[in-house]
Amino acid sequence: MATQYSQFPRLPAFSEYDLHAMHDAAMRVLSEVGMVVAHPLALRRLAGAGARVDGERVYFDRRLVEEQLASLRGLRETVAPWREDRPLSIGLGDMCQYYLSPRTNQIGLMTTADLVEACRCVQSLTRLGLRGNVPGVPRDVPQQLQAIVEYRIGSEYLASGGNLDTLHPPEALPFLFAMGEAVGRPFESCGMFTVSPLRLAGFEFEAAMDNLPRWRRLHVHSLPAVGATAPIHLRAAWVLSIAEAIGGAVALHVASGGKFVSFTAGMYPFDLRTLAIVGGPPEFAWMCWAGSQVNRFYNPEAGYSMMLGTQAKEPGLQAGMEKAMAGAFGIATGCDDLHYAGVLSYDDIFSPEQALADVELRDALAHLRRPIAAEEPEQWLEEIREGALAGYVQTDTTLDHHRETYWYPRLFDRTTWHTFQQGGGRGARERAREIVLSGLEAYDYRPPDGIDEVRRIFAAAWRQLGGDSQADFLPLLSNGG
Repeated sequence: MATQYSQFPRLPAFSEYDLHAMHDAAMRVLSEVGMVVAHPLALRRLAGAGARVDGERVYFDRRLVEEQLASLRGLRETVAPWREDRPLSIGLGDMCQYYLSPRTNQIGLMTTADLVEACRCVQSLTRLGLRGNVPGVPRDVPQQLQAIVEYRIGSEYLASGGNLDTLHPPEALPFLFAMGEAVGRPFESCGMFTVSPLRLAGFEFEAAMDNLPRWRRLHVHSLPAVGATAPIHLRAAWVLSIAEAIGGAVALHVASGGKFVSFTAGMYPFDLRTLAIVGGPPEFAWMCWAGSQVNRFYNPEAGYSMMLGTQAKEPGLQAGMEKAMAGAFGIATGCDDLHYAGVLSYDDIFSPEQALADVELRDALAHLRRPIAAEEPEQWLEEIREGALAGYVQTDTTLDHHRETYWYPRLFDRTTWHTFQQGGGRGARERAREIVLSGLEAYDYRPPDGIDEVRRIFAAAWRQLGGDSQADFLPLLSNGG
C-alpha cells in the first residue's frame, strides 16, 4: 500500500467553519457594539445609508454590511490570482527612525545624510531582487517637512521613486501631491489603519475624507495588539480585527460616495512584561499565516506575505533566529512574499547589512521550497555508473548540475575550522559590510525626467514650511549635482 510521505504535518489553520463563525461574530460586534467614526461627513452619509448613529458611534445592521461588501466585490479590480508556486519575492521595511551605519557600526537617529546613504544602499541591492523603497524618516528636519524630504530623497536616489509611510502632516500634502504628479505617479490611493478597539479616526482617515476627489481607491488595515487593544484569546482577537477591517471598509465605501475600498485584517503581538508591541516571536509568524486565511475568506486572490520581524537591535543571533523562523514557517505554509527586510527592533532601525542578510535568507528559503525535478529511472542508473569507480566530484553531471542541487551563500562561512584558523574564512557581518560598502562605491543611478520639477516644488515647500535655508544637508538632496 502506498504511503503519503510528502505531506507536512498539519499546521494550525482555520477551518471553513471557523472562518464563517468569526465572520458571524464580527457582524454581531458591528451591530451590537458599534464602531466610532470620527468625521461629520462620514457620519451623515452613514446615517443616510441606514446605519444607526449615536454621537460618533455607528451601529451597522448586518444587511447593510452585507450589501456594501457585495458592492465592494463588484468593484474589485481583477488581479493575477495568488499562486503558491510564484518566485519568492522580498520587500524592504519602512518608517525606521534610526540607522545602523555600515561605515561606523553605530546606531543613531536617521538623519537626512543617513537616509540618502540608506537609499543608495537599497538601490545597489535591487540587483539581488530586493523590492526597494525609502526605508526611513529624516529626523534632523522639522516635522512638517519630514515627509517632503523623504519623498524627495526617494525620487532622487531610487529607481522605484519616492514613497511615503503616511500622508501627514496636512500642510505638506499639496506639495507631496504636486511632486507625485511631476514624476507621473499621482497619488490616487490612500491607506489607513483603524484605531483599536473599533475606531475609524486619525489623520490618515481625515486625509482620506478631506481629499476624496483625488482617490480612485482606498484601503483599510486593522492591526490590534493582542492583550492590549484586543482580547488575549486569539479567536476573539481575530473577531475584533475582522470587525474593524470590515466596519472601516464599509464606512469608507459609504462616506466616499461609493469608491472602491479594499481591506486587510491583521494583528500585532504585545509583550505584557515590556508593555510594547514586539517583532519576532513565534506568535507573529502564526498571525501572518492566520491573517492570510482570514483575508482570503473575503478575497480569494489575496496574497500571503510573511513579515521578517525581529526585536534584535543589530544583526546577529537573535535577528537570524527570529527572521529565519518566520521565513521558514512562511514557506511551509505557502507564502510567496517576504517583507520588512533590513528592519531591526520591530520597526525602529534600518540596517543595510541586515537587508543583505534578509536577501540571503530569501535565497536560501527559495532554494528550500524548490520542487525536486522529475527524472527517468534509467537516468539514475547512468549517473551511478558514471562515478562508480572514481567517485562523483569530477563527473560531467556533477560539474554541470551541482549549483542546481546546492545553494551557495554570499555571506556565510562554509570553510573548515582549520581553513578558518589559517585566515581563509570571514564572518558573515564582515562579508555583509564589504558587499554593502562596495555597492555604495559602485552606485551610479541618476534620477529620471521630472526631477527638476520635483526640485522646484521642494524648494517652494522648504521656504513656505519653515525650512532652514542654511541647512548643510541641502546639497545632498540632489543626485548627481
